[in-house]
Amino acid sequence: MSELVYGTRVEIAPDDSKDATDSKVVTVEEKNVPVVDGETAEARRLFSYEYGEKLKRRADWHIMPVLVLAYLVKNIDVNMVSYVRTINVGTDHNILKALHMTSNEYSYLSTCFTVTFILSEIPSNFIIKWSTPRLHFVRIMIGWSIVCACHAACKNKESIYACRALLGLMEGGLWPGIQYQMTCWYRPDELAVRMAGLIALGLFSGVIDSVLSYGLSFISGKGMMGWQWAFVIPGIIGLFLAAWTYFNHPDWPDSPPSRRQFLTEQEGAFMVSRLPPNASKSTDSNFDWAAVKADLKTPLPWSFGLLMMLQGTGTTGLTFWLPTIIQGWGLTTLDKTVVYIIFTLTFAHFIDHNSKLPKPVYMLISLGIMIPVFVGMIFCESKGGRYALIILAYMCNAMYQTCIIPLRAQSTRGSSSAAFAYAFQNVFGNSVGLYSAQIFQSKYAPRYAVPFVVCIIFFAAAAIPVCSVWYFQRDIERETRELGVLRRKQGKKEGEVVDLEVKM
Repeated sequence: MSELVYGTRVEIAPDDSKDATDSKVVTVEEKNVPVVDGETAEARRLFSYEYGEKLKRRADWHIMPVLVLAYLVKNIDVNMVSYVRTINVGTDHNILKALHMTSNEYSYLSTCFTVTFILSEIPSNFIIKWSTPRLHFVRIMIGWSIVCACHAACKNKESIYACRALLGLMEGGLWPGIQYQMTCWYRPDELAVRMAGLIALGLFSGVIDSVLSYGLSFISGKGMMGWQWAFVIPGIIGLFLAAWTYFNHPDWPDSPPSRRQFLTEQEGAFMVSRLPPNASKSTDSNFDWAAVKADLKTPLPWSFGLLMMLQGTGTTGLTFWLPTIIQGWGLTTLDKTVVYIIFTLTFAHFIDHNSKLPKPVYMLISLGIMIPVFVGMIFCESKGGRYALIILAYMCNAMYQTCIIPLRAQSTRGSSSAAFAYAFQNVFGNSVGLYSAQIFQSKYAPRYAVPFVVCIIFFAAAAIPVCSVWYFQRDIERETRELGVLRRKQGKKEGEVVDLEVKM
């Protein structure tokens, strides 16, 4: 590998244009601005910018379907526990009656799942480089599918507590593994719209869970109960998905030919060359403890973890109990999915292509809106108003979550750092499952004033780690936004991939 050289920097000078891509491009001399090394620059010359965009779209069609479906089925498995309790309510075929559980005892299913889930996140993701992403996902899918189906055999609360704990153990590492692989193929300024699409389409799990639980309520008493089928069916789907993933999912752009079926060797080299120097690559070591220790000594992993945990406290409990809350409010259905998907994809495309505002600003805006929204949930009496508030809350959550991965990808350094960073912050983010479901206890129904106030406090506290990330990552964040605009502008104008990179 050639040594890193420095040279002329191309900067963006904003003008009065509304579109950031219309900014003027000027060149200035600056000694400490990195230009990619000679080997990488040569690889970037293999193909034009336009052909690179075609390769990127080709990668989307080969990578995204498996990741979207994996996330979707995983959410179906995890969230089904919130919907099955509404099947055959008031009859002996209801899961609470069948397992002799109270509503508050049922809420501990979230805790059982979360304990083992967060314990397995980091160890699971540490081996993704060694096992390859494809086998990493296959292992997780097979494990969770079998355990999910085993829920149908539960006879009491102790057995379903055990199943939820095993499910958490099996599913640990899926989401940070997805985040890791995305950084192996895409730049930080290309991640938002893809991660948002993945998350938004994964939300169809709520629609599927709702429809499935409704339909299964009509078959109880004919062999297995409806709630039992609600766990068996996703388990079967997961096994078929694991088989598809094993035979079709690629690993890295420069993997051996059998694992990058849709790219030639030159195309693979080009796809790697267009990534920033800190991106995860197949040539990285399987595990670098020094990189992990260096990352832990900075404020960033702790700040990212806290901004996920504090904001997640206010949204996870609401999501867990949403079907019950809606039922208590006298609302029959809530179709927020289409609105959420449209908003999420539109916003993600905007922040991938707009360089005017730092991503932490959007996160602070989200928190600032969430607080009055939750206040409104306490006092609003109209059905239409409650519908609108819940949808607005999910839109603000989308704005917040969409910014996290592109922002974090800017500061990781190689495979070990990235694999650890995403798993570490996911541990913080998912730790809310230990207690968030207990915030919305049945004694606070139907208004849930105390739980909503608690959520508001956590939203306000989340602003502190967001500001911390913004402060310690401000230079990288700004240069990434500017370079993203410059790459697109110069690529469309000159047809080449620029040689400049963000200084790490």
